Amino acid sequence: MSAADEYPEIPDTAMATGNDEGEPGERDRTPLTPEERALLQELESPDDTPAAPAVEDSPEVAAAVDDDAPLPGAGGAAAQDGAGDDGLTPEFTDR
Repeated sequence: MSAADEYPEIPDTAMATGNDEGEPGERDRTPLTPEERALLQELESPDDTPAAPAVEDSPEVAAAVDDDAPLPGAGGAAAQDGAGDDGLTPEFTDR
């Protein structure tokens, strides 16, 4: 009998359903769903399209790391004049 059966007012969570059973690092032995099986097959045999280069591999990022400077587009002069605004700047009002 699960905790959800004993106490119906408790929401059905991972802790209440037993999804946390087993030891850390122990492999889950439940069978895969058809969607999970298709995803696993896709991941195990990727197509031959070239991967997009990572932003972290660009020369600009390497130069910023070398100089211990801010990353390109992450502030600096562009952000100060409003060109690099990320939309997260707080707006204070008198309301």
